[in-house]
Amino acid sequence: MKKTMASILALLLMASFALAGCSDKGNHSGSNNGQSDDKPVKLVWWVHENPSFVEANKKLIEDYKKVKPNVTVDLQVFPYDAFVQKIRVSMNTKNPPDIVQMFGTWVREYAKNGLLEPAANGAELEAEVYPAAIGGFQYDGKVYGVPHEFNIENAAALRYPQMFKEAGIDKDPSTWAELLEDAKKLTRRSGDKITVRGLDITSNDSIVFYFLAFIQQQGADFWNDDQTQVNFSTPEAAKAMQELVDLVKVHKVTDLTKLGTPDEPYMIFFKGQSAITTAGPWTIAEGINTFNVENFDYMPIPSFTDQPAVFSSESGWGEVVSKQSPNSQAAWEFVQFMMEEENALAWNLHTSSIPANKHVAEDPKYLESAPLVKAAVEALPNGRWIGPLADRDYFFQVIIDVYAEIVHDKTSVQDGLKKAETDINKMLQAKQ
Repeated sequence: MKKTMASILALLLMASFALAGCSDKGNHSGSNNGQSDDKPVKLVWWVHENPSFVEANKKLIEDYKKVKPNVTVDLQVFPYDAFVQKIRVSMNTKNPPDIVQMFGTWVREYAKNGLLEPAANGAELEAEVYPAAIGGFQYDGKVYGVPHEFNIENAAALRYPQMFKEAGIDKDPSTWAELLEDAKKLTRRSGDKITVRGLDITSNDSIVFYFLAFIQQQGADFWNDDQTQVNFSTPEAAKAMQELVDLVKVHKVTDLTKLGTPDEPYMIFFKGQSAITTAGPWTIAEGINTFNVENFDYMPIPSFTDQPAVFSSESGWGEVVSKQSPNSQAAWEFVQFMMEEENALAWNLHTSSIPANKHVAEDPKYLESAPLVKAAVEALPNGRWIGPLADRDYFFQVIIDVYAEIVHDKTSVQDGLKKAETDINKMLQAKQ
């Protein structure tokens, strides 16, 4: 879950996992039957144990107490693995938490099963939040939660400016063709072995996200009309997959020697073994804080075509309200308080996360505090929600496996994509 625990304001903070237990005791008290008034109200809020998230959440609670002194928010913190399991068990009981911090990929399952309270002002929230960020919180025409952050994994890349200078490259590429030419100049070899990758798009996430983005940038889609089945049997899908394969086999600016190993491409980059590596902005802090590297920056990746550089993205972390909460209106009022621009900006700055709220992302104060993520922030309007993947891990792994088989000449592009389409659609049908 490293991408969802992103620390990107690298010069300010470092978000890390510090897994430890936390008591889950504490029940609802002070029912107001969904009505917000001056009677004492206690809200139970469950979150996962990410240090910077927890600190920011506590600050929100302190500030809300000044506005609503009758409302007590009991913040209960759990290690990530335990947190996931507790949500699964508790949300279908008569005494779940009032508010739960959920990753966008999970929300539709709970909404579909009638376990979440929809927002009364869904249209307003849709207007305030980027479509890719709020997509996972929507179901059947309603909004079931509010995301704090934007989980972006493409549209920008890590880059070593010094390597560009040494290769005689004095400006950022503005087209895909220019990017490929730069990548060839940046690639270094020892015999047949690549020692410095010119353009590395071989992480599990990058392979899938760029495959989908390349389809979209050709003006096509990978879903059918009602997003119940994927369609990879298109010329656009074949061209998208072929381009990723060609990076290895034709352009030879990267290889698959590390695919499936613990040594991920962003780690290879921070070891100085690649010049450009596609990765989420969370890797900025990893480079500075974990690898002690500072001589890099974060560059935009141009569109694969002459169309805008649209891309698919998953929804990040946000808050949902339980359908069984006796204080659902009070719970939603607190969630709305989190979304107010000043509060949302403070939360994103403290947690080192990319804002889901359009107004926050456009606030000059945000980029002044996080200049390295400029390329990612500027790409946010081009984001599209990735869609109802049902089983995200399976969806991604099928595409990754097919990609590797094509590169290693075990199948053709057309046959591989047909296999991926068939396997994913079987999964989607089983989950409906």
